[in-house]
Amino acid sequence: MERPHRSLWHAALLVGCLVFPSGLSADASHAQAPYVLPETVKSWLEHGQAITFLDVREADEFHAGHIPGARNIPHDQVPGLAGELPHNQPIVVYCIHSAHRAPEAAKVLRAQGFDNAYVMEGGIVAWDAGGQTIRASDLTRQPKILPLTNRCADKEKPPS
Repeated sequence: MERPHRSLWHAALLVGCLVFPSGLSADASHAQAPYVLPETVKSWLEHGQAITFLDVREADEFHAGHIPGARNIPHDQVPGLAGELPHNQPIVVYCIHSAHRAPEAAKVLRAQGFDNAYVMEGGIVAWDAGGQTIRASDLTRQPKILPLTNRCADKEKPPS
């Protein structure tokens, strides 16, 4: 038997873990923002689509390396600052892997009427792996992706 393609396997894992987290029914999942592949976002850009990139990591993570032109609003500040975002173009939300912070922030945006909010699958790690540009705010440093820290560790630990 042939193994499914890695991207398909990853997508199935995302559907199982993120779209239907434990305790939610399929009806409750409609509030979740759709995921978009980095390759799709790259295609949008190549075709001239204006996009707002929303990096919902903490400031130190953003300054170490981010998508050029991205806005940095830490995920816990999105509810109060969403009014600063445009309604007339896609908003692509990302964090490190887009496994916790980005989906939560995009869900908040959707609840506030941003039907154009998407979660970038794989986050900035997938963007970087796809060869897209990442910039550091401090040009004397080499752009890098900070490792998962205790900021998210408690929320991503499996139940004991």
